[in-house]
Amino acid sequence: MRTTTLFMVLAILLSGCLEFDHPYKVLAPGIWRGQLQLIPKVTIKERRDAALSTEPELSEGKLPFVFEVFNPTSDSIYIEIINGDERIPVKDIQYGRNPETARDTIRINFPIYDTYLTADIDGNKMDGFWTVKSRKNYKIPFSARYGKNYRFTTLKKKPVMDISGLWPALFDEGEDQYSAIGAFQQKGNHLSGTFMTETGDYRFLEGTVQDDKMYLSAFDGSHAFLFEGKINPADSTITGGFRSGKHYQTSWTAKMNNHAGLKDPEKLVQTKDTLTPVYLELPRPDGQQWSLDDPSLAGKPVILQIMGTWCPNCRDEGAFLADYLKHHPKTPVQVIGLAFEKYDDPNHSMAVINNYQKILKIPYPIVLAGKPKKENVLSLFPQLDNFRAYPTMIFLDKEHRIVKVHTGFNGPATPEYDHFKKEFEIIIRSLSQ
Repeated sequence: MRTTTLFMVLAILLSGCLEFDHPYKVLAPGIWRGQLQLIPKVTIKERRDAALSTEPELSEGKLPFVFEVFNPTSDSIYIEIINGDERIPVKDIQYGRNPETARDTIRINFPIYDTYLTADIDGNKMDGFWTVKSRKNYKIPFSARYGKNYRFTTLKKKPVMDISGLWPALFDEGEDQYSAIGAFQQKGNHLSGTFMTETGDYRFLEGTVQDDKMYLSAFDGSHAFLFEGKINPADSTITGGFRSGKHYQTSWTAKMNNHAGLKDPEKLVQTKDTLTPVYLELPRPDGQQWSLDDPSLAGKPVILQIMGTWCPNCRDEGAFLADYLKHHPKTPVQVIGLAFEKYDDPNHSMAVINNYQKILKIPYPIVLAGKPKKENVLSLFPQLDNFRAYPTMIFLDKEHRIVKVHTGFNGPATPEYDHFKKEFEIIIRSLSQ
């Protein structure tokens, strides 16, 4: 009798323990460390072994990022991806059982960018892939481990110098090399910041400085950026490498100069013809045609946003425009988005645009303008001498003639953002007169 009673008590305690330890159905709530393997030919087993290793040193070609899992209820889940000061909420998540592996599986969708993460779940481990649907057969191995709250490493090697400040940089692509400015903030070993270019920025980057090495990364569902560099304190220079996903790699060099600046974004593209009004007639996601000659736009200044749903800088610019219109409801200027999409099927592009507009709560119309090729943009705007970047804002007066072109967008991750907002106000006032 005493043995039976003891067995029952132990059974109750154990069952209570198990339920207490696993009150969730999918992923443990809290911080996870994710990793994308940008260098190919690494097996899932090798990724698991590497992720389980206690060695905190850094490995080439591995892009780390951190995300937090939330379980509002026992059967619901969402995550927030953390890049520096930015948190990106992701709520479109599906989960189930993989009959081939007999493991729980998860799919984390980024519908704005038409990409997704898929993984098998094994306790506090995930292993799978990041897939980009707009690129043919584009998959990057992905893994994540629960409870690891560091990005690159747990090491605390003393930095050879504080690299906070501005670093004019040259990215070497041979004939296509381009300039940028690194804007870094360092506190001890922690490093954050971005790279600004004349056409946009690399958004919120986060990483570390260890001895004479610096590392920065960002993953936002659309792009996977990894920067690595060697610091030379003798002449305040950095020499490094940059990877974007698995498809692009280049080198870069930089030298500290806190007086560095970018070219004026309103002088990168010139207007050859300031007298001929712009004429556009393009399809809307609802299947109807949109025209710049619509009576509702007669005598009204217009901002044409050349963008793509695949472009994070376009998303930042769209968020800025949406917020501006929200706080200035009586603005007499109409904003129209011209989306240049990568898909061959126009119906797919329309669906992506419609989804993008709903999720981001974009209050202005977005129409399909074609595929993202320079010649396609210039065919719509023969008044321009060139086209440089997505996004680009084209400002039209009340007669729909081009009065200003703003190339690129250096957003909230950059020190240029506050200056841009002031300049935008000046342009709006001049258009409204």
